[in-house]
Amino acid sequence: MAVYYHEGKFPPESLDWRRLAEPIERATNALARYDSFLGIIPDSSVLVSPMLVQEAVTSSRIEGTHATVSDVLMYEAGGADFDAAKSDDVLEVVNYRRALSVAQTMLKEVPLGGRVIRAAHEVLLQNVRGRFKSPGRYRNDQNWIGVSNDINEARYVPISPDHLEDAMARWEGYVNLSDVPALVKISVAHAEFESIHPFRDGNGRIGRILVPLMLCGSGIITSPCFYLSEFFEHRNAEYQDRLLAVSRDDEWTEWCIFFLHAIETQAKENLAKARGIHSLYRDVLLEVAPSTKSVGVDEAVKCLFRSAIFPANMFVKAAGMNESAARRLIATLKNRGRIREVIPHRGSMPAVLEFTELLEITEGVKLR
Repeated sequence: MAVYYHEGKFPPESLDWRRLAEPIERATNALARYDSFLGIIPDSSVLVSPMLVQEAVTSSRIEGTHATVSDVLMYEAGGADFDAAKSDDVLEVVNYRRALSVAQTMLKEVPLGGRVIRAAHEVLLQNVRGRFKSPGRYRNDQNWIGVSNDINEARYVPISPDHLEDAMARWEGYVNLSDVPALVKISVAHAEFESIHPFRDGNGRIGRILVPLMLCGSGIITSPCFYLSEFFEHRNAEYQDRLLAVSRDDEWTEWCIFFLHAIETQAKENLAKARGIHSLYRDVLLEVAPSTKSVGVDEAVKCLFRSAIFPANMFVKAAGMNESAARRLIATLKNRGRIREVIPHRGSMPAVLEFTELLEITEGVKLR
């Protein structure tokens, strides 16, 4: 039997704050350690750029794409060996990052609400498989979640379109005006957004984009660079079941405990990954600085961390040093096994290089 949206039960009237106290503390402490580590890094983009690519890939993969981090970076590098069959999946990942960026920029001027959400959604679905599903507009028809096209066989039926605008207005008011402790507010807001399911497509990805935006907007982290898709992908069945239990059984407290555990777990994993990336950055810099003896070697090494797959000519242009010094740096890194050539120079096409160690940390797999 289908579960229907919990009309009239948002925001929740009561939560068991006694049970929530410890999960709140644990999540808060884990986030603080992660954010503090990013805060002591002179240029945290060295850490954040690789992690954002991984987030975009994972969040899109939950929705059925099959692109990897390597696929996305190869596409952006213009590699001739890019698998064209994956282009649609890769574009969805690229759009995810663009949508997050658009929302971040808008939030400098306006509060988090429908205007920001719809703008991000329009970018998310631009020129990809959801492009015909009203990008940037709330749905005006009934949707449902299930394995068939019969609503009678649905697992979950979101709010009706007649009540959707009012529901989103309540959601916006809750996010911006409620005095509920921030991490619980974000937990509840995420569940409510997914329960409303305001768009014809892209609800899961937009809902995941909103989490770092709300964390940053609440002052819990200093920049929106915290991502939960990895946790949700590994526990997707439980994630779906607990969302259903909110609408079916009013289990808001249980949902919040689950979500707070997700934040704690992912904060620890993100911190470990960030430390690994920063350690690699320091190792590479210490390794090449004495032999390169060029002004700007620090900026050149940072370029490596902004994209782990890159055309050689683009690195030469972006490295912040003269061409001969940049090419010597590439040669040094190749000789020391730090980077490798994945596509050789052919005619007018530059060689494409891969920073394999960074990809291994980002994706959590061995590639050699």
